[in-house]
Amino acid sequence: MENNTDNSDQNNYSPLSVQDVDVDFLPIVYEIIRSVERDFHDNAAKARESADCSQRVLELQKKLDIARSQIKRLPGIDYNKQDQIKQFEILSTQLKLKQELLQNYRNMCSFETSFK
Repeated sequence: MENNTDNSDQNNYSPLSVQDVDVDFLPIVYEIIRSVERDFHDNAAKARESADCSQRVLELQKKLDIARSQIKRLPGIDYNKQDQIKQFEILSTQLKLKQELLQNYRNMCSFETSFK
């Protein structure tokens, strides 16, 4: 039974890709704005709409919290700007060297050896 909790803990801390992060907040924000803009003449309708609006705000807050926790799991999020620039320069240098090596291998003469 403990293995199930260990797996869920690992899933909570496993790295995500950017595509996996859920940042679709606009529909909820739109619903909140739409409910605030409505003008009800009936107090009961106002109270109901206010409760619905509060519920949507809580839903938005929950979605923001989930997005924050997902963003913290993105790989490389713990690097500051200088570290990212340094890593980028290192990887760019490696790429250039590897491209030069590949070009050198392509331009090498091919030797045919025939043994009799």
